[in-house]
Amino acid sequence: MKKFVMMLMLAVFSLGAYAQTQQGQSAVGFNIGYGFDLKNATLGVDYRYCITDAVRLSPSLTYFVKNDNHSTWAIDLNAHYVVKLSEMFGFYPLAGLSLSFWNWDAGHGLSHNETRLGANIGLGGEVYATDNLSIGLEVKYNIIKDFDQAMLGVRVGYSF
Repeated sequence: MKKFVMMLMLAVFSLGAYAQTQQGQSAVGFNIGYGFDLKNATLGVDYRYCITDAVRLSPSLTYFVKNDNHSTWAIDLNAHYVVKLSEMFGFYPLAGLSLSFWNWDAGHGLSHNETRLGANIGLGGEVYATDNLSIGLEVKYNIIKDFDQAMLGVRVGYSF
């Protein structure tokens, strides 16, 4: 029965679905995730623009939820090289730059702030559930002096 339900769900998702990586196409997305080294949950938004059918730019804004008296905002600009496995599935290596703004509560009403420039490398995958809806998983390593960390995120996006 489980196999039947899974096959039925895949069939429904595949109706009219296509790989959402056509030149000139845009998408917006919302993601949630986790930064492993600093143990912060993340919330973010992104925009994607396909320069070609395979290459897209993806600027994003991410908030690292406050944990252990520390929180962060990050602005990323990543490039993706999309490899279509089928009309429903794709994956992409990513590389880009990151600008992050770190804040710590030092106690007694004092705070400490840092701004750092870094780099991102990673890999993502996505399922094109409908003509406009995609669901994805992304793993990346954020390389920043004194603040390197691995990150995992789940994304839901709308293409237009």
